[in-house]
Amino acid sequence: MWPESSKPLFQRRIPGFTLLETLITTALFSIVIVGVYLLYTTMQNTLARGELKTDLQQNARIAMDRMVQEIRMAGYDPSGAIPVVALPPRAAVRAASGACLSFIAYNPTSGASAQITYDLDGTTVRRRQDPWDATHHVFSGGSGQPLAESVSLLIFTYYDAYNGIIAPVPITSTQRCPPEADALSQSIVQLDYVQMRQVRRVGITLQTRDSRPGVFPERFTLTSDVFLRNR
Repeated sequence: MWPESSKPLFQRRIPGFTLLETLITTALFSIVIVGVYLLYTTMQNTLARGELKTDLQQNARIAMDRMVQEIRMAGYDPSGAIPVVALPPRAAVRAASGACLSFIAYNPTSGASAQITYDLDGTTVRRRQDPWDATHHVFSGGSGQPLAESVSLLIFTYYDAYNGIIAPVPITSTQRCPPEADALSQSIVQLDYVQMRQVRRVGITLQTRDSRPGVFPERFTLTSDVFLRNR
């Protein structure tokens, strides 16, 4: 019997893989590749969600901290504007509704009084600061500046000295929230002048919401209670 090496080429057993072995190897390799891909996409989604949550939380906290700090100082009136302001009400709170609050507070930049307004415009929380015009006894000259983006909810809740909720009611007034120059008198839902003088505490609820491609929308909600120090 001839040794294997002495056989003709067509009779030799050439090492290799059978078709079945090739199919099994391909299937196993495909499973490994799919697993690696799923692990990669999961890690990417987790990273994207983490970044999104961080952005939403930072966005909400910056806006909340600013509002709490300034609303707490509502009624601090170094210019003595409250008793002489031309447009009523002559009170620390100038206008108040469920999603808007306008009040008189201290402007640390000028050292004078200013009318500060927070409101939600679409998905943007705006802050407006109107300086005191002592000549004409009005607060004017300000414009709304964005304070926080991707905001889905802003709610102000007002309380009196006995912790009772003060609910906005339909009133007829020229004092808008946010303020409007030369606004006509019309029916709006806000606190009336008597209610505004009763406000001692303001509850704030702020919710941010956003999404990114391939990532489920995320929400972050902050709440705070602010006691007005100068009431």
